[in-house]
Amino acid sequence: MDKTINKYHRKLKKFKNNNILKQIINVSDEKKLDVYLVGGALRDLFIKQTDSKKAIDWDFTVKSGALELAKQVARKLKAHYVVLAENHKTARVIHHYNQQEFRLDFTDFRAKTLRGDLKKRDYTINSLYADVRDLFYGRAEIRDCFNAIADIKSRKLRIISKDNFKDDPLRILRGYAFCCQWGFCFDQPTAMLLKNNVLRIAEVSPERVSEELAKIFTAKSSYKHVLKMDSFGVLDVIFPEIKALRGVDQGLFHHLDVWDHSLVCLDQLEKLLRVLPEKIPAEFAEKVKVYLAQELCGNRSRLWLLKLACLLHDIAKPQTKFVGEDQRVHFYTHEKQGSLIVRKIGKRLKLSRKEILILSDMVLYHLRAGQLVNSRPSKRSKFRFMRDTMDSAVLILLLTIADRWAMRGSLSKGENFVFHEDELFKMIIEFFQQQNIINKKKKLLNGDELMILLGIAKGPIVGKILTQVEEAQAIKTIRNKQQAENLAQQIYSQLRHELDGG
Repeated sequence: MDKTINKYHRKLKKFKNNNILKQIINVSDEKKLDVYLVGGALRDLFIKQTDSKKAIDWDFTVKSGALELAKQVARKLKAHYVVLAENHKTARVIHHYNQQEFRLDFTDFRAKTLRGDLKKRDYTINSLYADVRDLFYGRAEIRDCFNAIADIKSRKLRIISKDNFKDDPLRILRGYAFCCQWGFCFDQPTAMLLKNNVLRIAEVSPERVSEELAKIFTAKSSYKHVLKMDSFGVLDVIFPEIKALRGVDQGLFHHLDVWDHSLVCLDQLEKLLRVLPEKIPAEFAEKVKVYLAQELCGNRSRLWLLKLACLLHDIAKPQTKFVGEDQRVHFYTHEKQGSLIVRKIGKRLKLSRKEILILSDMVLYHLRAGQLVNSRPSKRSKFRFMRDTMDSAVLILLLTIADRWAMRGSLSKGENFVFHEDELFKMIIEFFQQQNIINKKKKLLNGDELMILLGIAKGPIVGKILTQVEEAQAIKTIRNKQQAENLAQQIYSQLRHELDGG
């Protein structure tokens, strides 16, 4: 028997006299439909959340006629209507109101009754429901079929039906996302069912997998849940390339094999982000936080890619490993080969072009930042690093620090191992300082001016000269137009001399 929660919950005020619900009721009255709000919108009332959502998701279900209902509601609200799944009778209405996006999903029952429909949902915590009329008129009755409230309070993630992972294996990843975001844990029977259905994740479309991975890696504490995913074989299904990393010894600079080091790198990154205000001034730590939260594609931010890079930055070490004449283990070019591998992984997961490029650059340049601080870097070398890595510079610097913190072999502690970590933190600060300067600074010399000055036509030589002039301007060895022109003439003379064989 369903439990009815009559106790007034203050957050239910947002539903009372709500215009969206009013339009849904108007349309449903015309069509003589009973409409129910289900799942996440009600679940979230009982979960203390610190982060406000950028979009509000409301899920509605009806016995039949969901597509037509959604279409009519979209017309009433002057909103956008899209069919998500014709075969499952699922449509979405996207409505913007007061600078807030509402995503309203409408679905037919997936069973003969409402209770049967709820039983086909993933976890008990998503089985709460309420009649939209009760919500609109302030009657505030929420119904609980499967002890959802008790599970929410105990932070227990419990599957409703043993067939639910088979019906949609993505629910496995969604479960881990709930664990990361809200501190839930799978109960024992659910964990066993999950483990038995892990291989089914390969049946899920890559776009859906990427969305859930992004939620997992965007959470503040992904590491402990990623370890659980790894122990259940979830990561091997999504990233079969990591199997080759297990058991690959890395020599005396490391205390772990390649895969365990990659996992610890993620742990150290999360630690780094927690202590960052102790390493750099608070204003720049806040800038880093904002920078990592910036969205690259949909709701996916830089942070999730950075955490993914922790796991994949050494992906090419198995095929590049060799023992040199010095009897030490080396992995020459693993960063270059790794960048190509992660491009393939990104394409397989259907990431955006921008996400693939950033992920690839993090792998490609993660050694360069470390090599840069084997001694005190010059202004010129730091400028070139910033120029080549562009907007990804801070991601690469953070990855490099986390990578170093995860390296605890005997040779990494010796007197001969030099790693000026403080320089990497300085470069993070300089990145944001340079952004302000670059936005305001005008180039001392442009391409057209250079061609007139030297009497030359367009070509590669123009780009070569401009690059060196801009570099000199950035490190302040030239400060005005006359100095820029003099330097351009010197460079041109030198290039011509080289071309003439002198």
